[in-house]
Amino acid sequence: EDGKKMSKRLKNYPEPLGIAEKYGADAVRFALMRSPAVRGEDLRFSEKYVEETVRSVLLPLWNSYNFFVTYANAAGFVPPKTFSLEDWKPTGDLLDEWMVSKTQELINVMTKELDTYQLSSTCDELMDAIDSLTNWYIRLSRRRFAGKGAEQTNAFDTLYRVLLTISQLLAPFCPFVTDAIYLNLVGTAHGSIHMTDWPKSRKISDKEQKTLHEMEATRTIVGSGLALRSEAKIKVRQPLASVTFALPPNDKTTVLSDIIKDELNVKEVKQETDVTHIADRVVKIDARKVGPRLGGKVQEIIRAAKEGKFEEKNGNLIILGETFTPEEAQIIYQGHEGKLVGCERGIVVTIDTEVSDALQQEGLARDVIRAVQSARKESGLAFTDQIILQIDGLDDIVASQKEMIERETRSTLGKTGGTTQTVEIDDKQVTLTFKKL
Repeated sequence: EDGKKMSKRLKNYPEPLGIAEKYGADAVRFALMRSPAVRGEDLRFSEKYVEETVRSVLLPLWNSYNFFVTYANAAGFVPPKTFSLEDWKPTGDLLDEWMVSKTQELINVMTKELDTYQLSSTCDELMDAIDSLTNWYIRLSRRRFAGKGAEQTNAFDTLYRVLLTISQLLAPFCPFVTDAIYLNLVGTAHGSIHMTDWPKSRKISDKEQKTLHEMEATRTIVGSGLALRSEAKIKVRQPLASVTFALPPNDKTTVLSDIIKDELNVKEVKQETDVTHIADRVVKIDARKVGPRLGGKVQEIIRAAKEGKFEEKNGNLIILGETFTPEEAQIIYQGHEGKLVGCERGIVVTIDTEVSDALQQEGLARDVIRAVQSARKESGLAFTDQIILQIDGLDDIVASQKEMIERETRSTLGKTGGTTQTVEIDDKQVTLTFKKL
């Protein structure tokens, strides 16, 4: 880690068997195959690389598997005879279609990369797919998994196939955890995951490509919006009026406004066709990098850039006849009148951070909902249990937001006895009393 050659005499590296004991052999394998070492480059080995693998690969995958097992057993789900994505029947649900397309795209990319021994880039693709599965597909589909009927069955069928397919793709890197998942989900009679055929590549259809682009743009807007909320120190439970975005020029991608509204907790999603309606485009020049090459001309170029005298060509910027690479100069966006803006993958996003009285009341109601949900969980109630709920201390909020509170907490508001808990909301002591119906 200190940049010196590993030496038994200096003992300047962690004990390999100790690392394997602490994090598991799978984590060590993945960390090394993701490292520059597989490209024949130097690696400053650190225990944190292995720890990151556990945190961002193994635990998310295991949590997804554990989620499936818990909910599927509770629902009495009967797995299909085969789990191939080729046998998956479209469910009509956009998230299902996106997750299957995302997994098929992973198969295609990994097959191509492994054929040319691009191990480290393959690891990055796997990490992205596992993150998409855990932090997007499962999280946004929780209500379907907890529901009933065909919608629930379709969600389980999709997750079952995706989990096993991703496990197959990860198996050469993490042979032990993937085999454990496989043997439990399909049964020991089928043998090891390492004896199964590699998932088949196929061309992604135009419809699937459209779905992938839509969801990628949607996730980018959500990610930028959450970052702006954090920068403005506005919690996600506090509703906001709107989010506004602008796509790169000539990008005709449609975004999924309903998902953006839910994830960013905004009332309206607006799109601008001209990014200058949201922010000013400003060129930022790294004077330290261009100084040795341009000498005294640097200040003149910086002034010209500030005045907007630049053009883009082939990914580079041209200012006063000089060409600058993205490492030397880049376009950044500054919000109008001090408004916060974010830009990722060419999509510029801004949020309305002004909180009206009505929005503030709804935000306080969501704080109440969160407190009730926490109290329900602590008392051992199941997600599906209906309760009768009494809230004392925020009468005006409860009166104006009664319908939302009842819907989100699976409750009927009224006078009751039962479990009591006092919480602080908006500097007020609020008493929650509830019991199962």
